[in-house]
Amino acid sequence: MVADIRTPMVVIHLDTSDRRIWGGALRTVANLLAESPDAKVEVVLQGPAVDMGRAHASPLAAQLGLLAARGVTFVACSNSLRARGIAESELLDRVGVVPSAIGELIRAQQSGMAYLKI
Repeated sequence: MVADIRTPMVVIHLDTSDRRIWGGALRTVANLLAESPDAKVEVVLQGPAVDMGRAHASPLAAQLGLLAARGVTFVACSNSLRARGIAESELLDRVGVVPSAIGELIRAQQSGMAYLKI
């Protein structure tokens, strides 16, 4: 069998603020990076998941920071922020904003990223 030499690329869709699910998702990302340090990973936060990206509210801010330092991209859905009454300025520095989660997920998949819904 010939090894696949492509760099793994994945977009992860999170739409919950459940800390157990988030913990599992962040461990999954860390495991991928341990196996493939050059992997391209983007985490899209939608709905209640945007709460985990808030600077003064996220219990996982340190873990997000460690993964961001390893190249993982975190983005929050602007529509979800608006619906939940969260200003972009309330987000952690390492969390960007995209116009819509669905648009970002489609663009990522069209660019060749695998889609993982957690």
